[in-house]
Amino acid sequence: MNSLDRYIFRQCLTPLLFTLLIVTAVVWMTQSLQRIEIMVEYGEGLGMFAFLSVLIIPSLIAIIIPFALFGAVVYALYRLHTDSEIAVMFAAGVSQWRIAAPILLITAFCAIATFYVSTDLMPRSYRILKQRVADIRADIASSIIRSGEFTSLSDGFTVYVDDAKAGGLFIGLLVNDYRNPGKPETYMAERAVLQDTSSGPVLFLKNGNVQRTDEETGNVSIIRFEESLVNVSSIQKGTGELTLELTERYPSELLNPDMTKPYDRANAGKLIAEGHARYASPIYAFAYALIALYAMIGGSYNRRGYAIRAAIGGGAIAIVRVLGYIAQSIAESGGAIWLIYTVPAAAALSAAILLTIGPINFSRPTPEAEAA
Repeated sequence: MNSLDRYIFRQCLTPLLFTLLIVTAVVWMTQSLQRIEIMVEYGEGLGMFAFLSVLIIPSLIAIIIPFALFGAVVYALYRLHTDSEIAVMFAAGVSQWRIAAPILLITAFCAIATFYVSTDLMPRSYRILKQRVADIRADIASSIIRSGEFTSLSDGFTVYVDDAKAGGLFIGLLVNDYRNPGKPETYMAERAVLQDTSSGPVLFLKNGNVQRTDEETGNVSIIRFEESLVNVSSIQKGTGELTLELTERYPSELLNPDMTKPYDRANAGKLIAEGHARYASPIYAFAYALIALYAMIGGSYNRRGYAIRAAIGGGAIAIVRVLGYIAQSIAESGGAIWLIYTVPAAAALSAAILLTIGPINFSRPTPEAEAA
């Protein structure tokens, strides 16, 4: 890179980083308010709240980077126009692609960052987030059960322990489970451990027995065990098997849904479309940057400024993004996966061709111009 490349590179990089930082901070603050429940409902401290809030940043960055790049390119080129530096460059024989080269280098970095965040960092951070929330709920579940007290966790489910220790360990446990009126059960165990699993909080019992009463005959059967477990799903919000959300899945998992699971089977098209959308996300960075370049340096010189061109460019990227969502929706219905890649690629290619061709004049020439 020569001095001109470095100059244009700095002129674009500074507003990009500033925009990315400010917009991410604002959106993060609004999104992090949803984690207030961790402090209010579960009694966690500010440190845990901050940690959980930080984990949502990768998902924001993946969305913001292409738009921040467009804004940075428009701002940088607008400043260069305002200071007449673009005019001087053109007068010195610098081509449009020569000006675009350092900007496209930044675009390549943004595309790589978007790809990494979308395919690895975002699902990894969301999985950590889900696991930490599950751990917090399990800790709260263990704190509900107190030594020497009968604790009713829900209608028909009561627990008593002689001694409740840290880490969800209980000594001398009695469980009355009448959630199924037709098959009431009573568990007694020397010790138990409360742990969170994919099916919800579970009590792992050791050295005890379970008493089952036959409601028709009144007979009681006693079965001794060395190890057993009781699902305590009533103390957590929601029951059943834990299902990974779209944002918590890696592209390989999205593109290969597990057809043995009801959710994956019912949403296979949606999962596959999301996986391809992750891979297509870096293309939007090039599309937005090239649209910004054409809007700001692809046309003829305009003394009245470039605000209108910038606005048109903003409208163009909005249309591209909407078309991208439409393409993804069509792909979810069971076909035309190629549309997910075609929309941003076509936008980038069209802007590149227009930038190469140069200004297009749709107005009719004046008689003086025709005579000349």
